[in-house]
Amino acid sequence: MDHMHSPPTTPPIPTTLSQKDNLVVYTTNHNNDSYIDYDEDNDDDDTSTLHPDLDSITTTMQYPTIPSELIVYIFKFLSSPPDLRSAILVCKLWCSCGIDLLWSRPALLSTSLANKMCDTMTLDRTQTIFPYKDYIRRLNFSFLAQELTDETLVRFSGCTRLERLLLPGCNKTTEEGLKQILQAGKGLYSLDLSEMPAVTDAVLLSVARFCPKLHTLYLAGCATLTDDSVVQLAASCKSLKRIKLSQCVLLTDRSILALTQHCPHLMEIDITNCNLMTNTAIQSVVQSLPHIRDINMTLLANLSDLAFSAIPIGSNSSTLQLLPSSLISHRFDQLRVLNLTSCVLITDESLARIIPAAPRLRNLTLTKCDRITDVGASVIKLLGKHLHYLHLGHCSKLTDKAIATLAQHCTRIRYLDLACCSKLTDAAIFAMAQLPKLRRIGLVKCSNITDHGIYAMLVSQVIPQTLERVHLSYCVHLSDTAVSALVHQCSKLTHLSVTGVPAFMTPKYQKFCRVPPSEFTAHQREVFCVFSGKGVRELRQYMEENPAMPSSTPSSIQRSYRIMGSTVASMVAGGQHSSAILAHLGLTLRETDAHVQQLAINNPTGESSSTTAGTEPASAVAVELADDAGTSASGQAPSNSMVTTYLEELALHPEDGVVAESMGLHPLMEELEQAGRDYADMMMQTARHHHRHRPHYQGYQAHSLSYSTSSSPSLDNAGQVSSTSVMPMPMLSSS
Repeated sequence: MDHMHSPPTTPPIPTTLSQKDNLVVYTTNHNNDSYIDYDEDNDDDDTSTLHPDLDSITTTMQYPTIPSELIVYIFKFLSSPPDLRSAILVCKLWCSCGIDLLWSRPALLSTSLANKMCDTMTLDRTQTIFPYKDYIRRLNFSFLAQELTDETLVRFSGCTRLERLLLPGCNKTTEEGLKQILQAGKGLYSLDLSEMPAVTDAVLLSVARFCPKLHTLYLAGCATLTDDSVVQLAASCKSLKRIKLSQCVLLTDRSILALTQHCPHLMEIDITNCNLMTNTAIQSVVQSLPHIRDINMTLLANLSDLAFSAIPIGSNSSTLQLLPSSLISHRFDQLRVLNLTSCVLITDESLARIIPAAPRLRNLTLTKCDRITDVGASVIKLLGKHLHYLHLGHCSKLTDKAIATLAQHCTRIRYLDLACCSKLTDAAIFAMAQLPKLRRIGLVKCSNITDHGIYAMLVSQVIPQTLERVHLSYCVHLSDTAVSALVHQCSKLTHLSVTGVPAFMTPKYQKFCRVPPSEFTAHQREVFCVFSGKGVRELRQYMEENPAMPSSTPSSIQRSYRIMGSTVASMVAGGQHSSAILAHLGLTLRETDAHVQQLAINNPTGESSSTTAGTEPASAVAVELADDAGTSASGQAPSNSMVTTYLEELALHPEDGVVAESMGLHPLMEELEQAGRDYADMMMQTARHHHRHRPHYQGYQAHSLSYSTSSSPSLDNAGQVSSTSVMPMPMLSSS
């Protein structure tokens, strides 16, 4: 078949394309059928090469005939245009099967290419073998947004089989040009006119008149549109399934009422920043569109709980069968995406209505809904395994209890944004560490997060294997040691933001970060510290070659793991006192760790430390930590025996310390209900697999972990503390 690619002897047709052109054009020349191949990989001059007549392309071997329909089906799997172009050069049959696919979605990468395509399409039919203009199904002018004019656009008006037309941001196109191209859009089912100043009511009326089959319409940023044109559109395009009206600031409830009345198949609505809309608009969506899949109501300042009042609270409960049929029909089983960003009047009541009615919600955004509390989180947990993306940034009333509740029930969360949730502590991070599919986590300005939270996250056997993006900006208590461990253990990490973290405000780290955006102020550029892609890899290598000085001793870090792993999960199940307990636990960890560090520095030889440097532990727990670190009140070296965990000490021997009273442990134990006990049992079982840690810092002495069984507190049926249950706990063995 080498003769197929040999230079032809027939003079080339005087038509040229650039090397980036990815187009095959068949034409006729001197009564000889031939075709022109515009090859983007051709290194010769930008001239077309004339090939022999298709009938002359033969093979010497015979193969079974494949039906044309099957060849077309196979060609659809060739996603790369160059591959498809190569395939249609094989033989006449393959050409006739593939030319339609190649021309159906032309790549309009430059105005010159677009004009050359138009030159080909406007050739007399006697000059071409194929009707190219009839093959074009989709035109995407997004790459030409800043240069597309009416002159070029209207040349495509002959594409009578056009199905998709994308013109986002084409600001040089006028109203007249749009109206002319739309006249050829009787077969259009998808139209994107986003951010086009030329889109007026007159243009939208043309859409309503000439595009009756429209399924998808994007009008984001078309700020001059009014209700009159949208109402006419709804009456004419009754097959609409998706419409985006974000930033159409002149639209009111009237537009949404018309859409919900005439377009019953609507699945996606975006009314972001349509501030003239009220609860009435959303009520019509709730009552008329049970098949809605995606609704974006960002920045609707007038939206309140009243918008969802038609949905009964708890409509997925056992009482559903007793509800009137008119209410049962209000279940939104197909709703997958709900965005309520900055709907500041929304409270837990709305969630109590929406969540049970939309049990398969996958992406929930409540950013800046600052009236949402832990009660709302207890409703969100009903989504269970269906919830994948959860945005709770600036929900400042949420506590550790809310995060632990979500982590327990919504185990398939992949993205979790908790930016500016100022009440969260390290205990919340430990709860997140139980999420086996977590890929992205946002903790910007969670100022209570410390190194212990990072270590607790890394002790999970799952998180280091899945985490890809971490946002820790303005978590001012983090050290470079903890972040170094994070970078080292999370091998899939591709993005890390630590803007405003003092430990990273040094040239040795900032040299690996991205360049700050030009619009940033001088202060913002100074504190900017974001690593992505190559920067993360270089940072990881630098930290491995230049380990940061540890802020905690290895034993105290391991001890922190024990406390986190064996206590937090079960304490969270306790009810109303759990937040205070977790907060106190985090404070205790920080205090005792400071004591351990000081003890280890002042007394590295392991001698008696009860009076070393005038430093005396603030509690018996600090003495235990000091014992683990290599010192003890008795002056003896530490043994391999199990050190009783903090919670065990408080639960089994509360008379030995006053801390139990200050933590509210006694009323906690009395008020635990069956659900809390079940949760504690499950989490304690899970915790068996989440306590391993392998230090990766140079200068640390290697410690091996051995496992031992020890009594661990549980609750009997009467709610009393029992010490009969056992679980493996990690131990530090001397080396």
